[in-house]
Amino acid sequence: MIAMPDPDPVRSQVVAASDLRLQSIATGGIPNFAALTRYDVDEASAAAASAPPMYQPYDSTAAAFWDNIVAEQLQARLAIVAFPTRGVFSLTSTDLTGPGNENPRRLSAWAQAINRAGAGNLLSAYCVVDSTYLLEISNHLHATNSVQFDASVMSDWSDVVWARDVQPWFDTVPPASWYAINGHPLIALTALPAVGFKNTSGNLSGMLSSVSKSFTTAYSKTPSFILDASWFAADPSLTSNTDVRFESPWLTPNTNSNAFSSYNGSTFGTVVPGFSTPTITRHGVDAYENQVTTLLTGLGDAVQSNVQLSVLQGLTDFAESAGLYRSNAPDWTTPNEYLNLVARFSDPKTLTLRLEAEGCDSYSDTTSGNSGKAFRRSGDLDVRALSDSGWVVTDTAPGEWLEFDSVNLSAGNYRFVAKYATGTGLTAGDGPRIELVLDGVKLAPVILDKTVSSDSFTTTLLGQAPVAHGQHTLRLRFLDGLVDLDWLFIEKLDRVVSLQINTGTFVSANGGGGGGVQTHGASANVWEALTFDDLNGGTLVDGDAVNIQTQNGMYIALGADQIVHADQRQPSPDATFTIVVQGGGALGAGAQIALETSDKAHYLTAAAGDTLDASGTVIGAAQIFTLVY
Repeated sequence: MIAMPDPDPVRSQVVAASDLRLQSIATGGIPNFAALTRYDVDEASAAAASAPPMYQPYDSTAAAFWDNIVAEQLQARLAIVAFPTRGVFSLTSTDLTGPGNENPRRLSAWAQAINRAGAGNLLSAYCVVDSTYLLEISNHLHATNSVQFDASVMSDWSDVVWARDVQPWFDTVPPASWYAINGHPLIALTALPAVGFKNTSGNLSGMLSSVSKSFTTAYSKTPSFILDASWFAADPSLTSNTDVRFESPWLTPNTNSNAFSSYNGSTFGTVVPGFSTPTITRHGVDAYENQVTTLLTGLGDAVQSNVQLSVLQGLTDFAESAGLYRSNAPDWTTPNEYLNLVARFSDPKTLTLRLEAEGCDSYSDTTSGNSGKAFRRSGDLDVRALSDSGWVVTDTAPGEWLEFDSVNLSAGNYRFVAKYATGTGLTAGDGPRIELVLDGVKLAPVILDKTVSSDSFTTTLLGQAPVAHGQHTLRLRFLDGLVDLDWLFIEKLDRVVSLQINTGTFVSANGGGGGGVQTHGASANVWEALTFDDLNGGTLVDGDAVNIQTQNGMYIALGADQIVHADQRQPSPDATFTIVVQGGGALGAGAQIALETSDKAHYLTAAAGDTLDASGTVIGAAQIFTLVY
């Protein structure tokens, strides 16, 4: 085989800030995941854990802790997070004291961090009431030493559960960030402690109705409660409470790493990557000697069971060996293993992704120690803190590199951008060179423009390339050193289109994807939004092969019945179509096209009965679609 020569260097090209915005994750029509994110953490406990987080100091009283948490949430491509409340001791809004070190007023730090990250519209959160701590709040309020929370004390419904537990959470987390189902903000309550409550029958339902009434008065919205089965056992009247809409086995993982419950026609559940009690290992071997990744199994089971929402326990949970955070621990395959696994299921389409340089999976650094003395708990990667927020890889030397492994991308054409600074140039006015290596293939080295200083950052296009659906390795090489790197940004370039059939209606994927495909769309809206994933690169033209993704990332494919469905998370051969442009040439708005199936003998057909199938063997009116941008 003849070795291909390295591509010639190209000049740096700045990418506009408007092209570097993280896009929202589609959640309709597919199972959703939420990361339970505890914040009762301190550096001493984290450092002593069997699998400490890579980032340090892991101290939730520091703003930088929250910057790292938000970066991990975004890299896991989560749309939803769950934050506990253990309540407050005081009604004074500035008082941060409370039981269990999870006073919900501390969540203002998360709200500030998502704004610093430019992610204010990307993440929503719901409230998880840690019911164990209601007793401690009541005892503090009444100066008593009871051993059980008395659910019949109606004053505690408002003074404890509402005013000192639920309301401070919703007064702190901005309303724009509240996660709601059908317009109802979600409130989850953890399992009732075995001996912590009394007088529950008939009173738990009354308590939640009281909280709901107070919530509606305060915020002009009605909440939804989701309960563990122990609540229904303690008070059967909860089954007739209209504010109790869901059941989920919150925080009670079993030895299979997941548990799901169905109630009122919806299924919810919990999934863990590992656990300490009962012991659930992160990696293991099944009865057939196959390697098992526990989180992958749980995520797959949630998808297979079409679970509406699964809580992942939990992003920061080092204490119970249930964390999803970056770590260099031996039972992490790579530092980003669990973030990447979540991303594979939470956002199948991957329109945008931002990878923080300091959080890379592996690197080559030619000097000993971390010269910037920031971020990473150990190792030689040089990382320094920025003055406002975040971190950058610094003091790069010729030949050094950093790498991200197992990055999940859907099929199509992607653009790669780096945010960098270089206050020092080489000769003849040229800046240092950096190079992206995608799955072992080098893109053209980029000669960087100098910046005002090492604290003045700009962006550069690293190149673009088509990729296959699946996991990818990205290595950024510092050919000459002298570069500080903030992040790598990845953006899907494939055009979103709609397909209009000859009757004037549109091809429509029910729910935005995840089920059937019909031909009755009255206009080109969300369910009619399709992405033609370019498998060849360049401009789409007559004869190009494409995968077609729906709004939520599901691939359109032929089923065994030769009827089109939109339910594949990864494309099979039956999900590849060849574009036949009427008159030839490139695709453009208004182009009329046919779509040839993989057997090269049939075409997608707008058939009778509102279905899309592959019954056409020649191109006629029923096989021609008009491209609408």
